[in-house]
Order: sequence, then C-alpha cells, then structure tokens
Amino acid sequence: MGHKVKQSLMNSRIDFFYYAFRNVLLVSIPLLIFSIFVFTIPHSSAEISSGTDNVQLVLSTSCTVNAVVTSEHTVSLNGGQLDNNVGNTKLSAYCNDNNGYSIYAVGSSNDIDGNTDLIYNNGFSDSYNIRTGVYDSSNVANPSSWAMKLTAGTGTGIDPVTGESVPTTPPTILNGYDNYSAIPNVYTQVAKRTSGTSMITDSDASGSYLNATYQIYANSYQPAGTYNGKVKYIILHPGTDAPDTINDIDVAFAMAGKQKAYQDETGKYYYAMQDMTTDICNSISRNGEITSTQLVDLRDNKLYWVTKLKDEHCWMTQNLDFDIDTTKTYTHNDTDLGWDPNSFDSNATWKPDTTNGKYNLPVNGTSVPNWSNQNTYPYSADPGDVYYYTSNSNDNDIKYNSLSECIAADHTEGDCKHYHAGNYYNWTAAIASNNSSNLTAQYTNAPNSICPKGWRLPIATNANQSIYEFGELLHKQDIIATKTSTLYTENGFNNIRKAPLWFVMAGVIAAGAVQNGAIMSLYSSSTVFDYNSDYILNIGKNSVSPSNYYDGWYSKSGGKSVRCVTR
Repeated sequence: MGHKVKQSLMNSRIDFFYYAFRNVLLVSIPLLIFSIFVFTIPHSSAEISSGTDNVQLVLSTSCTVNAVVTSEHTVSLNGGQLDNNVGNTKLSAYCNDNNGYSIYAVGSSNDIDGNTDLIYNNGFSDSYNIRTGVYDSSNVANPSSWAMKLTAGTGTGIDPVTGESVPTTPPTILNGYDNYSAIPNVYTQVAKRTSGTSMITDSDASGSYLNATYQIYANSYQPAGTYNGKVKYIILHPGTDAPDTINDIDVAFAMAGKQKAYQDETGKYYYAMQDMTTDICNSISRNGEITSTQLVDLRDNKLYWVTKLKDEHCWMTQNLDFDIDTTKTYTHNDTDLGWDPNSFDSNATWKPDTTNGKYNLPVNGTSVPNWSNQNTYPYSADPGDVYYYTSNSNDNDIKYNSLSECIAADHTEGDCKHYHAGNYYNWTAAIASNNSSNLTAQYTNAPNSICPKGWRLPIATNANQSIYEFGELLHKQDIIATKTSTLYTENGFNNIRKAPLWFVMAGVIAAGAVQNGAIMSLYSSSTVFDYNSDYILNIGKNSVSPSNYYDGWYSKSGGKSVRCVTR
C-alpha cells in the first residue's frame, strides 16, 4: 500500500486597484493621493487565506489462491482396478479488483523429463511409471493412467457497499476439466473468473473456489509398489487476456507473487522488467526448451522480449530502446543503480547532466549531428523505426526503415520487433554516468547501468579470465566452440542472428555517423579495458569476439547497442 500526501496552499486577495479607482471617480482629485496611498499599504484585514490538504491513497492490487486438502489423495488399488474421486483439494481465490483471474495447472511429478507421471518408487526404470491419461472402459487393453477433474463452487464474499456477506459467482472450468482430463504437461488454463472477488475480511467467507479431485487406474500388469505425483496450481491476475497455456517466465513471476503492471492498447497485460529478480530467473525450469515472454520497462512502457537461455541466465533478446529523460532523476526503483562493489546503495540516483552530455540525438540517414568522439561524457542516439533483418544466409543483413516495411517483406511482427535497432549509447551513457573519467583501471566493472532495475550490463571478462558472460552465452548456444573462441561454428553466424539470440547487426556510431549497419554490431559490457576503451561483444561476418577492445570506432566514445542480463 502506498500513502501519499500532497499539501497546497491557495490565497485569494481583494482587488485593491478596483476600489482605489472608484474613489478617484466619486470623491474628486484631493482623495486621489489618499486613494493611491491606501492602495500601496498592505491591508491584512483584507486578506483571505485558505489551505487545502490533499490526501491520495494508492492501494496495490492483490490476488491470492489458497489450497486446503479436505480429503487425502491416497488410495490402495489392486491390478485392474479404477478409482474415481481420489482425494479433494479446495482451491480458494480472492482478488481486490474487478479484473478477474485465471488458474493454471501442470503436473510436475518428474523434473527430469518434464512429464506428468506418477513416479514408481521401487527402483525400476521409469517405464513402470503411471502416465497421464483418462480411463476408457471400452478399451480392453487400457494402460495405467491418472487424470484430474475440477468442480466450481459458489462461496461468499463481502459486499463493498453494505459490508454484508453475499454469494460469489463461481469460476468457469475450461479446457474440458469439468470432467476427467489428462494431467497437463505444460501450464494450462483450467479455470477463470472474468471479474474479481472482494478481498475477504470475514473469516467464514470462502470467496470463489474450485474442488480438485483425481482418477487413477492401474492395469493388471502394473508392478506392486508406491507411486507418487503432484500437480501445481497458480493464479494469474488480471485474467482478461489470459492464454490457454503460459510459458515458464510468466509462471515464475506469478509464483513469486508479482502482479502484471501494464496494459497495452489491445488490452493485453504484461509483467514488469523492474520486477525481475535472480530468484525468479533461477526458478524457471526450461526442461531443455527455450522459454520467452515480453516484459514492460516501466520507465517508458516499451516492451522487450526476454528469454532464459542455455547459459541459465535471463537475457533481453532485443536491443535496449530507452530514451533518456533529462528532466527525471532515476533511482534504484526503476534503473540499475546503487551496485557498489561492496554494498548496495538504496539511495543511489542518476540525474542526466545536459551540460556535457547529449541524449537521444536524431539519426538522419546515417548522419548523427552533434555526436563527437567523447569518451568521458554521456551520448546517446535514437535511429527511429529501423530494423536489421537477417537474410538467413552468410550474406549481410537487410535494413528496413519501418515496422510495416519489415512485415511487408514476409516477416512476422514478432521477428521484426526482435530486430529493432534500438538506441545507441557511448560507454558513459551505457553505465548511467555523467562522467566516467574515474573508471579507467582494467577489469573494473561499472556499478551502474542504463538497464532497468533487476537487469545489468554483461561482464565481458575479468583478470583471471574466469568470467566471460558473452562468451559463455555464445558457447552454450553453439555459436562458438569455447567461451574465448573468435571463430564461428558451422552455422554460428546464421544462428547468432536468429532465435533464440536475435543479435542485431546495427553497426556503430563513429565519426558522427552510423557505420557498417547491416554488416556488423558492437554490444557494450560493464568492463573497462583502459582510459579509452571498454570490452565489447564484436559480431562480424567472418569472426566474433566476446571480449574485444579497440581504440577508434570501438572505443568508449563509439555509439554501441545494449543487451541487458538479469542481475
């Protein structure tokens, strides 16, 4: 809950000039001097003062789901037997607004291969496990199986006007789960409520709820032993735009208790970049698959694709497109600030200094007016609606000057957005600094960055060469043979520009122009090489360097792209 008090004082004053002028007209000239004299003397008795004390309360949205086992999910069967209605769990859901919720379920019995088995615990191979499925009495050779069913319940809520207990509208059961259906192996929407339920204050009130129960069949060939399984349920809010299935990143946000923070013009809701944490990223179970979603940067409400990749980090998979607002003071609540090497400074701020810095400079074709080779003060540039789409070959990429032009060339909108050029930042701007002259020692890592809160610039290398975050990423994704390689694997150059990495050949700003667009790209790191250069990811057609450093175009003064990784 946020509590904000604003106070303003309003003074009203009688118009002295009107009365003085009237006296001149009615009493003649001798009183003119007196009238003017009266006009210039303060009259406290003629002052009327009032004060207004404005109070604003911001109450956070909150949704909870509570699971209570009312009947244990334990059953003893002989081979060839079926048991319906095994156990019962009551899932109660509450929200304090009117945007509804969605409930998703997934069988998570076996974290090794991601299936939904009841796991056989007596030492045999998993071929003895009981798989997900629905019993079919017409099938003589029925395999052993287990399934789930949900039943909606009408509970009570609190009428916000009268304070009385009132019946609540039950949730709707989806995707066939009002009858026994196979345990889902991905998070699948099983119920939803299109409007919210008032937060419960009455201990006897039950809100809207579901009852979950299970069906288990063991065929006559099933080995004797003990079998264990589990189903996870999560609640997503709001539920108005909820899809049938959701990916692991959205699940991780929901299980961490995060609320979606932004609604776009189509009515779709998104989680916030600023709510990402190390724990959320670590909790994402990929099961060998890439998982991606779009998150919103609350500083400007721009959306970014993010992905958990094979190096086990969560990365932005499109370039940062953040326009620096020189009228704002950024804090650790919205921007990657305060990460002193020894401690976190919650009071850290960054107010962009326009005295020496130049921000969001326009790019006219390839020319960047007012960009100078400045490696101490911050510079950034905005090329506008520009895309560099991979040609899916060893050729150079193709430049498109609008999203519609990219889509018209038979590309999907999602692919085009991955290939947006984003903004260019010199190193001082990339590390959210007004003067980087004190950061010159090799292998020093800047404590701050232009990334959203919860994200940071990658570490390119360190003194003992144990950290190569760009290199580790490219190696794990089979772009290079080792984390320090400079040669591509057989399809490395093609794959670095496509899913799931989507690196963009946006070139670099040097000598006041965008150089080598569609031919190469440079990405900033937090790591210093010397007074003039930082370590960078350098992507070219014939080679790639995950920890490059050069003077000239590649120095701190050059305008480079930014990709952020979770802190």
